[in-house]
Amino acid sequence: MNRFLARTLSTLNILFALVIIVVGAMTGGAGGSAYYYYDGNFSIPGAIFGAIGGAVVAALICGTIAFLTLIERHLSVLADAARRNQP
Repeated sequence: MNRFLARTLSTLNILFALVIIVVGAMTGGAGGSAYYYYDGNFSIPGAIFGAIGGAVVAALICGTIAFLTLIERHLSVLADAARRNQP
């Protein structure tokens, strides 16, 4: 059950990273107005900078989660190997 949850977290982590990047690009393109006062103008350079900012935030948050799931995978491989080698 723990491995299933870890794999699910890994998959959701990828989707969450994509959502962060897309929301950053959309917010940057809207001029940082967060859609409350969107006046219809969309800025391509703002969207690019928003996507870059979203990628940085996604790398920090989702990268940490990905690193922890990678550690969990390595530890499960080591635990399985230890169980097989015991007399």
